[in-house]
Amino acid sequence: MSESGTCESCGTAMTPRQANARVSRYCSNACRQRAYRQRLSSTPSDPDLPEYPDVFIGRESEIADLGPLLRKHRLLTLLGPGGVGKTRLVMELLRLSRHIEARVVEIARLTRPEQVVQAVAEAAGVPELPGTPLRARVLADLAGRKITLVLDSCEHLVDACCELVDEMLARCPGVRVLTTSREALRAVGEAVYPLKGLSVEGRPWSEAERLFVERARESATTFQPSESDHDLIAAVCARLDGIPLAIELAARLVRPLSVREISHHLDRRLDLLNIGHRGAEARHQSLRAAIAWSYDLLTSPEQTLFRRLSLLPGGFALDTAQVVFDGDVLGTLTNLEAKSLVSREGNGRFRMLESVRLYALERLREHGEEEVMNERILTWLCEIAEPGVTSSILTERQIRRQRDEYDNVAYAFGRMADVTDERRLMLASILLRVRFDQGYVTEAGAVLVDVLATTPATSRFRCLALEYAALFALHQGHLDDGHRYATEAIDTASTTGQERILCRLYRTLASVCMARGDTAATIVMLRRSIEHGLSNGNEISVACTKQNLAWILLIQGDIAGARELVDVALPSMRAHARPDIVAVVLHTTGCVALEAGDHGWALSCFEEGVRVGVDALRTYLDCIEGCGVIALRSGQLERGVRLLFAGESARMVLDWAREPWWQERYDLALTTARELLSRNVFEQASVTGCGMDLYQAADYALDEDSWRPEAEPVLSARQQVVAGMIAQGMTNVQIAARLNISHRTVESHVRNIKTALDVSSRAQLAAWVSQQSS
Repeated sequence: MSESGTCESCGTAMTPRQANARVSRYCSNACRQRAYRQRLSSTPSDPDLPEYPDVFIGRESEIADLGPLLRKHRLLTLLGPGGVGKTRLVMELLRLSRHIEARVVEIARLTRPEQVVQAVAEAAGVPELPGTPLRARVLADLAGRKITLVLDSCEHLVDACCELVDEMLARCPGVRVLTTSREALRAVGEAVYPLKGLSVEGRPWSEAERLFVERARESATTFQPSESDHDLIAAVCARLDGIPLAIELAARLVRPLSVREISHHLDRRLDLLNIGHRGAEARHQSLRAAIAWSYDLLTSPEQTLFRRLSLLPGGFALDTAQVVFDGDVLGTLTNLEAKSLVSREGNGRFRMLESVRLYALERLREHGEEEVMNERILTWLCEIAEPGVTSSILTERQIRRQRDEYDNVAYAFGRMADVTDERRLMLASILLRVRFDQGYVTEAGAVLVDVLATTPATSRFRCLALEYAALFALHQGHLDDGHRYATEAIDTASTTGQERILCRLYRTLASVCMARGDTAATIVMLRRSIEHGLSNGNEISVACTKQNLAWILLIQGDIAGARELVDVALPSMRAHARPDIVAVVLHTTGCVALEAGDHGWALSCFEEGVRVGVDALRTYLDCIEGCGVIALRSGQLERGVRLLFAGESARMVLDWAREPWWQERYDLALTTARELLSRNVFEQASVTGCGMDLYQAADYALDEDSWRPEAEPVLSARQQVVAGMIAQGMTNVQIAARLNISHRTVESHVRNIKTALDVSSRAQLAAWVSQQSS
């Protein structure tokens, strides 16, 4: 017991123990742990670590990841592009790990490989001795020490660093090495932690936005973002890919420029973001300098590929890179990825950060390669679009490729100066086709119509463009324009020998006729479509047309005729067509079965349509509602109401109306449900359905137990962050400093967290956090 008989942590009086009992200084384990944390926090920071005058922002999850990794691995590398904040994160990590003896080796200032050993010796305090090689002295001295060496910015001397690190880890058991680099060392036992930009998502403020505001206030102490500034700041941070250096440079411009002006000029970011701290290293003085440091370290082939990839802002696959590079594209691209200049995405494609791409574009123009490479890419993009001219129906792979390259198509289209170039028709058609899939067509459709007016009537791509112009006009309700475009497309294809796509073009004209209310003309056009398809051996296209004709017969009440057609079309589609087209036939077949009273067959078709129709959102939605109608007709009233209102909610968001025939069935089903359910039950089911998004509704349609309303989180977003820091053993003072809030605010958060979780101690709170993350 302490001499005063009180706990040394909280001052509570303690009961005297027997004389032979172990002397106790604390009244509880909680006080003992609190005292331990206070001793850690009072330990002076390592004098070798640099002190930063500004507040460290964000990276809570990265720090939580890196602590255990640093304890587990003797060699840990933070890998990332220039300006991503590798050095600052490492210093913050070590500042929080005060019990670690750490020494920083500034590799960035070195220019020759032999200087690495000298720099490590200086940082570790190893003196030279006459007659003894310095390398041997360093290894001998470190063999008996427990120390963490931070090798900062290794990318330009990566081989020399790797060689020395391998030796230190083999001969010095107490040494741990933490490196920052734009390229991994590839040393034995190296653990690599890729570091990306700050989070640009989150409310009320993301990490990136918090950094912008904090640095802006350092530059202009009166800076107070308005409500309109909030969205602009979010956009600036997103366009800068969350890269801390770029965000900080942008934030320092709030004194001469408004946030709106900063956002407006970001296309010239390499010229704009060039005012760093005077004392910062040259490569951190501007965004251009940070990227140039990496570019200058590349080999000549790597620089060539790097420059040429700048014309692909939408990312690229390996075969795309081969379009612009004649050498070993796999090896060279792999090297660029290893050096943090391109990143590999989850879908197997690669991408450059936008700031990096703009720098590469500058270098491309300096080397006079822009025009030649742009022509190569245009030729390649038109090859991707070619099946639209030569095939009756695009395959799933062709559709996916056009979707993947959408941003590159849009970029190439925008760069075409010659408005009479017929390839603009092809590119504009791709843009509209992809936007149709996404449900947003107005802008792309208007562009296509403009291109049709400026390109030659003899273009071989004109049929495709006219077809999509007709579909766009149909979507907009401009039925006369749609009829004119579709008719011209058929005439053009007939006179230019493009008979293979006539089956598809007549089907498009039939859709316009149907929208105009001319059922007789619709049937005539569909039968012509079938004739042309059969004469050209287009089995899939014929099946598509039979599905369309079946829908017309269904609406007219000819159930037997409709069933005869879908019985032929569906097997052919399942065998040969892509899933989004199969989904359309399944929906029609389900509706035929519904009218025939075969609810089991109808439900089977609708459910299969949901499974395969995710890339055809209209049909996807129709099939979800079909499941709802079947549920109501089968006595599952609440389930049916939920699904139908989920469909209604989605249609309101997407601004998609139902076809009149289907609207009648929808209304009848809901009327029946209202009559059979109590008002409260009906309203509750409708509210639940409106709360589902489209994909939750799809899951629910396929499995009654697959969807449940999400419970409100126990803790707010800020409370979750504070709870996580408490679980890491941080004190209220440390949390206040980290989050840049007052100590009293932290105390309030802790008190509210304990109340919400019904816990009484920080240890219990930490246990709750651990349980949530397990």
